Amino acid sequence: ALHVLLGSRLNLLLPCGPAALLAARLGIGDEISFLLALAALCPLAERIGYATEQAALHTSSQAGALLNATFGNATELIVSLCAIREGLLRVVQLSLLGSVLSNLLLVLGC
Repeated sequence: ALHVLLGSRLNLLLPCGPAALLAARLGIGDEISFLLALAALCPLAERIGYATEQAALHTSSQAGALLNATFGNATELIVSLCAIREGLLRVVQLSLLGSVLSNLLLVLGC
């Protein structure tokens, strides 16, 4: 269990999450809050990928592929839901466009 928490150097960025909330609460600045929140998302996205891969190891290849397809975009889904709740539809559109373009370029190897 300790390997799951300490298995990646990215986990050193986890304290940035509470720091982002504290920076927003204290009014330090939107830019600082954004950068801290962005830094906190990196290890969380990596852990989602790790957990998905570990779960896929214990299932069939079809179920593993479904897990990877479902949870592989969990970060974009969370950001989109938060942006929709705030009425930032343009952010959602551009986030989806960025996700599609990055998948086209990185997954297909263009």
